[in-house]
Amino acid sequence: MFGLGDFSLEVSDTGRWRVTHASEPSRTIFALSEDAPLLYAARTFLEAKEHQGSFEMSEREVETCQQPKVENIYYDGQALVMQGGFSDGSRGCETLTFEFQACAAPEQGHLSWGVTTSNPNFNFLIVRPTSSADERIYGLGEQFPHDQLDLKGRAIPLLSQEGGVGRGHVPISPAVNAASPGSAGSQNTTYYAAPHYITNTNRSLFLENSEYVIFDFREEEHLALRLFSPHMDGRIIHGQSPLELVERYTEWAGRMPAPPQWINDGAIVALARPLEESQQIISDLKGDGAEISAVWNQTWSGTSETFIGEQVLWNWVQNENQLPTWGDFVATMNNQDVRVLCYINSMFRDVSELEGEPTPRRNLFAEAVEAGYLVKKEGGDPYMLEVTAFEVGLLDLTNEAARTWMKDVIKEEMITNAGCQGWMADFAEALPFDAELDSGVAASSYHNLYPVEWAKLNREAVEEAGKLGEILVFNRSGWSRTPSYSIMLWQGDQLTTWDKYDGLKSALYGLLNGGFSGIALNHSDIGGYTSLSRYDLGYKRESELLKRWTEMAAFTAMMRTHEGNQPEANAQIYSDATARAHFARMTKIYKALAFYRAGLFTEANTKGWPVVRHMMMEFPEDDRAQTTDDQFMLGSEFLVAPILEKCGDCDATRKVYLPEGRWVHLWTGTSYGSTSGGEEIEITAPLGQPPVFYKRGSSVAAQLLINLEDAGVILN
Repeated sequence: MFGLGDFSLEVSDTGRWRVTHASEPSRTIFALSEDAPLLYAARTFLEAKEHQGSFEMSEREVETCQQPKVENIYYDGQALVMQGGFSDGSRGCETLTFEFQACAAPEQGHLSWGVTTSNPNFNFLIVRPTSSADERIYGLGEQFPHDQLDLKGRAIPLLSQEGGVGRGHVPISPAVNAASPGSAGSQNTTYYAAPHYITNTNRSLFLENSEYVIFDFREEEHLALRLFSPHMDGRIIHGQSPLELVERYTEWAGRMPAPPQWINDGAIVALARPLEESQQIISDLKGDGAEISAVWNQTWSGTSETFIGEQVLWNWVQNENQLPTWGDFVATMNNQDVRVLCYINSMFRDVSELEGEPTPRRNLFAEAVEAGYLVKKEGGDPYMLEVTAFEVGLLDLTNEAARTWMKDVIKEEMITNAGCQGWMADFAEALPFDAELDSGVAASSYHNLYPVEWAKLNREAVEEAGKLGEILVFNRSGWSRTPSYSIMLWQGDQLTTWDKYDGLKSALYGLLNGGFSGIALNHSDIGGYTSLSRYDLGYKRESELLKRWTEMAAFTAMMRTHEGNQPEANAQIYSDATARAHFARMTKIYKALAFYRAGLFTEANTKGWPVVRHMMMEFPEDDRAQTTDDQFMLGSEFLVAPILEKCGDCDATRKVYLPEGRWVHLWTGTSYGSTSGGEEIEITAPLGQPPVFYKRGSSVAAQLLINLEDAGVILN
């Protein structure tokens, strides 16, 4: 038995580890499986084919070594080192050696460990920690499972990429793949991946690597970490509850700052339409009582017509030719205490190719090409990426001069010239594996770091402008340390549907699962984004879906609408008087919760705890709570069970699981639940009254009721 800080590590004769913690010496928090090779090493060719941000991964093993033998173990009082070789018999294996290491990490409750081989050409490693048949596993970033959040039984590739359109929805996914192979995605594709998990048995592990990795949870008695790298570096975390494990993990991964206070004042309304029309819509919504904190306009840089319709002009300069009254619009909105948000990504379109349009005063693509700021192909030419209907160049974030230039663009063009008080920092998942970067680092290793650095660049620009706490930046892509830099996450593009694949249900799943991996502040496009409708046929947003999505969003970290990719086909929050009234009610409820969310934002910043929490986080000893994936906790005080099924003209009902205790229905004041155990009830939920409960005697709920009354929100 070896002492490593507060940890103890026992090594068997075959080199298998068993790790315990001083506070719980009888509980195993990590062990290496006795039923599989201690280490698997292989020379492998990995191929990654990129298509519009989606990746098709394939590998071919050339030589494998899977008969390791431990030859030496030594301990210097602080670190344990275990060395050995392989007895497979092949030429490469005969000379290949390996080394495991373990030591206490600086962060509380962390044990660092790693393994490396003597030949970097053996670039694929497998390590197998133990598991159990009934262990439930959560995390790996923002995952969108189809049927349950428990990831046990699946092999999940971790790569930041386009989430896809449909993610397995039939007939949408087959149709999308037929038109654009690979673009439909699956339940394994995500914008934000992280090699970190938490189990219901309070075991947690993460890798510090950025290379492509597969977390294989298909075997009952062990897991398999399949990493495409010649070295594996990780941490074992000790904690006695899911929230403690999240806190420990985010000490390393980073924690998100409290967002600007003004987001608590109401919803952010997306309007990509003529500015005068936008002003009128905001006026109408406010006239009906809606609480609005900001308006979000993606078209501040202009638009262009392509074969798929009107698209944002990817040249991050305020387009005075198309929007000569932009400054007046910003001033008008600000005078109404409504902020104006914009849009940006790390790609540039050559605006000199535009036909029939006045030339913008700056061509950022040309500037970047001349200065050598773009990611390159072998040979030195800019690596042009196809995105929807045009090609773009990608900013090289390993080039310090390029980063400085881009931050200057943000500070000068967005903050100063355009008056943007926030923006969506989109994309960042498309770095090809065969690209060449200024720093010389392999693109295959940097691919998953690119979204982290994109979030960091935006954060630095805000800080350099002296606007942290004033400006809101929200991004969708990420890897392990994105929380160190992101101000707000959003879940990317969902379908404007109810389904579990890529619709409303999937948005709830992504929100809940991401909270296990440090995504403390997160939200989705209200109503979804992607519609596939033509001639009034196909998929488009229904009014009922929009209302139910709005209800869910009112109890999350941020409430933001989106008109979708086909605004005219979709129901909108401003479509009619009924839509405006419902939206106004939910924004008042969101604002009434501002005092409570402010405290949750502080918890997110100081502890890494998510604002929206899976039931298991608050009720870790409740087996039913561990498997309840269709409702959530807003902090520790409110249980929310959103309506996830279409009802039509009926009064929707749904079953709700209430953990032990007496729970009060927010809208009627009726008490439910039992002090002797959990209980399932069925509740009616008219529009505007999603099932929400609080524990009897909650002082937070008492304040909310006062705020709702002051806001004129009518309860039953």
